[in-house]
Amino acid sequence: MLSLNTNINAMMAANAYSNASTAYAQASQRISTTLAINSAKDDPVGLAIANRWKAQIASYAKATDNINAGISAVQIADSALSEIATILTTMKTLATSSASGATSSATRTSNQALLETYMDQIDSIAASAEYNGTSLLNGDTPYIKVQTGINAGDTTTLNFSSVLSSALGTGSPLALTSLGGSTTALASGDLLINGYTIGASLSSYDSYSYASNSGSAIAKAAAINLMTDYTNVEADVGETTLSGSAMTANGTGTAGTITINGTAISLTLAASNDYATNRAAVVSAINLNSGQTGITATDTYSSTLGVTLTADDGRNITVAFDGTNLTASNTGVGAAGTYAGTFTLRSLDQTDIVLSSNVGGTIANAGFNIGTYNSNVAQFSTKKRAVSTLAPTALSAGDLTINGYAIGATLTSDDTASDATATSSTKAASAIAMAAAINRQTSLTGVTAAANPNVVVGTGFSAAAVSTIYLNGKTITAGLTAASTIDSVVTLLNTYTGNTGVTAANNGSGVTLTASDGRNISIATDTGNGAAVGVSGISATTAANAATYIATVKLYSDATFTVGGGTEGYSDFTTLGFVAGTYGGSSDDTRVSELDISTQTGGSNALTVLEDAIDMVSSYQALVGAQENVLGYQSDYVDTTTVAATTAYGNIMDYDLAAETTALASAQIRQNGAMAMLAQANISQDMVAYLLKQYIS
Repeated sequence: MLSLNTNINAMMAANAYSNASTAYAQASQRISTTLAINSAKDDPVGLAIANRWKAQIASYAKATDNINAGISAVQIADSALSEIATILTTMKTLATSSASGATSSATRTSNQALLETYMDQIDSIAASAEYNGTSLLNGDTPYIKVQTGINAGDTTTLNFSSVLSSALGTGSPLALTSLGGSTTALASGDLLINGYTIGASLSSYDSYSYASNSGSAIAKAAAINLMTDYTNVEADVGETTLSGSAMTANGTGTAGTITINGTAISLTLAASNDYATNRAAVVSAINLNSGQTGITATDTYSSTLGVTLTADDGRNITVAFDGTNLTASNTGVGAAGTYAGTFTLRSLDQTDIVLSSNVGGTIANAGFNIGTYNSNVAQFSTKKRAVSTLAPTALSAGDLTINGYAIGATLTSDDTASDATATSSTKAASAIAMAAAINRQTSLTGVTAAANPNVVVGTGFSAAAVSTIYLNGKTITAGLTAASTIDSVVTLLNTYTGNTGVTAANNGSGVTLTASDGRNISIATDTGNGAAVGVSGISATTAANAATYIATVKLYSDATFTVGGGTEGYSDFTTLGFVAGTYGGSSDDTRVSELDISTQTGGSNALTVLEDAIDMVSSYQALVGAQENVLGYQSDYVDTTTVAATTAYGNIMDYDLAAETTALASAQIRQNGAMAMLAQANISQDMVAYLLKQYIS
């Protein structure tokens, strides 16, 4: 049909030309950019996938940079360790010289001077082995976590150890020490290490103790070591120390019996003797039986501190008196009972040790407190004090000695955080104040103290009406009812955190209260119903008679240290949560920094210490070398994965030259054909117009 109104042929030709032009432009763009996808409309799904691959490729590039940085760090450590190993070998040569009887006194003096120079050089190298401003070998950086992959958790932990002269030598690395004394056995769930539950301590684990075997340090350490493959933490049994009693009574002049670990020891203490004479007789009698009891006695030369008993192998100490002629007050020996020793926890990979307990568990049975503890640091925390509504005991001058130095009294001004509204809460008795008192003597003792977070794990929640809660002197309008929940209590208490310094959390059984700065926590309710606020056992009804929880104190040092009573004896010392003993590792550790080879004996003794120091550095070198290999393997993996990711990205984004040039030529031919047909269609319209003109004329 011929028509002037509609030129269908021209329209079809125009559409064909347009489509051919679009195809031509797309092929031309792909050839120009070498990309198959130049905008989202080209391939929406493909572009989304390609973008993910592109992000992974960029992340892999940064992971490679991280790995190379980690390799640089371990190479720096490796180089420093090699130098220190060489220095230690030279030091051993000097010690060998001093150990010889043919060496003159002048030479030994010179050897000691050189030895001290080498000690300084070791410390200098350890301190200067830095990467990005971080010292790797002076104990400040126990580990570096390197992001070696592109996903959360794709990390490699690089472990470093202190190689200062004060850290190298004979004995195990420094560690976290438990508090001794308690013979309560561990129940499963009392202690969690790095998130893993430690099982019960059993009597069969201890074949040394006379009584309460399941609660000994030996049994508890054995229970912990059953989980070492999971926790990467090892327990080592320490010693058991039983501090003495104040001597306040004379002897009776009649033979009596003191029984130690089941061995009856007969002894007569004359009434006419002074305390010192009777104390010496007690020490002698006990030590004559050490082979049977496993216990040695030490004279403190103080009628206040009495006689100290020690079991080097960590067995329990069981003491009993005849009750008539021999007593704690005339022998100076600790009160009758059974006492457990200490043990240490060591992180095998030098990472932090995280201790916790299941709800309802009692971490105190392990001699620890909940918290995170640094590795390779001599440390312990005091025993948790019982909650009380009575006036608390504060540290006084004469209550405590550390490394033989007396610690002074606490001051009210030391604590600006704790509230003193409650009779049971005083600033001077707080953990904050006690830590401050200890730190005033740090320059002498070498020991630093810090208040641990005050954590009250409440249990036994039972909803009930409570109108008012008194928390750290703050009166809180509660409005709790029998329909209230743990979460409603938590929400209420957290509204006042800024005033009380206490945060609350739902632990499933009750409410956990935490004062992160270690301030006292005092709490009461108007009804005296602690269970209604998730802290059962609290019956106080006013702010003034509120029950108070006092935080523990952590003591730590870069060397083992001893803690004991002072001139006032052990009464307040024990109340404040201390147990006499050596903490942080073995008391017979000898470090390179302590060596003196100016004598033949000193030179001989130094040989073993230096040999052990060389072994320690060698083991650290092996660890560093292994870590460098691990990073190398990870680098190879990242490189291979990057190639695979780049290939996948290219398969989506890269253009096909043959296909696109063919498409370009095809589009060009279609363009030319469509243009020709469009011209032909227009000629057809001209013919219609011509015929119409002829008809009219």
